[in-house]
Amino acid sequence: MLAFFVRRFLSLLPTLALVLVIVFSLVRLIPGDPAVTLLGPGATDNQIAALRLQLNLDAPAVMQFWHYVIGLVHGDLGVSLKSGQPVLNEIMLRLPATLEIAVAAVLAAIVIGTPIGVLSATRPNSGFDHSIRILSLTGVSMPAFLLALVLQLIFATWLGWLPVSGRMSSYVFVDHVTGFAVIDAWLSGEPGAVRSALLHMVLPVTVLAAFLAATLGRFVRATMLETLAEDYVRTARAKGLTRREVVYRHALRTSLLPAITVVGLKFAEMLGGAILTETIFSWPGIGRFMFEAIRNRDYPVIQGATLVFALLFMLTSLMVDLMYALLDPRVRRKMN
Repeated sequence: MLAFFVRRFLSLLPTLALVLVIVFSLVRLIPGDPAVTLLGPGATDNQIAALRLQLNLDAPAVMQFWHYVIGLVHGDLGVSLKSGQPVLNEIMLRLPATLEIAVAAVLAAIVIGTPIGVLSATRPNSGFDHSIRILSLTGVSMPAFLLALVLQLIFATWLGWLPVSGRMSSYVFVDHVTGFAVIDAWLSGEPGAVRSALLHMVLPVTVLAAFLAATLGRFVRATMLETLAEDYVRTARAKGLTRREVVYRHALRTSLLPAITVVGLKFAEMLGGAILTETIFSWPGIGRFMFEAIRNRDYPVIQGATLVFALLFMLTSLMVDLMYALLDPRVRRKMN
């Protein structure tokens, strides 16, 4: 197991290097000059030239890339052109916010999608099954930004049940101990702080969880239908086991193993795909930070955030493989 982990981890390094080269090259194809963006349209040519020299934008791209790689080796992602702060510090400050809604969305999707898939598989071609399939197709097809705007309109504007954006009410003040709003609110002991943090999470978590819940439900249904037709399941029924035991002890356990891949990869995609959701809900995570960096042509931030997203995606993929090994002895034997 340890040898497999080391091999997989080392195999991530060439992929990460390729991502770095591609991102570094593509970022410089973004139209516009960062110096002009920072100084504004009223800046003179001399001011622009001086800022470009200060930011090392006049150096050849090869030299810029070399200096960036040297900085990465020393744990330096560069300095934000907009704020002047180290990119790594800026990302670490916002990473808990992104992880908070991503983890909550995955948990919500598992709680909703798995039972729906099981119930649909045990009642194939019923009215319930057809209704769930229509809802799942809607959840998979609806764009995240459209769902976000619809939910804001209904639950925030019309009904007034939930806040339209932000992470915490303006009248609630808590110390940022862990960076996770719910945990910090609980640690503060502030009355209503936890409730405020949870209410602000409902809409963005719903938007992120909708696609994953629909995908997971459809996937569990398909794998459950295949598993229920296997010989060992028919044997379990012939032995006199109850329907509940056959479904949940035998069929579901086998069907959930491939679903781990779906959940793991969708979680990684969710981290990178949270840009629209965080921007619409003014959620102070890495996605919104990256959106602002793209608008400001902030090269170091774009490169650093993309690198972090790529690293999280690959680490999640590695964790999925390890979970496979822990849950399936056949996979574990192949890894040894």
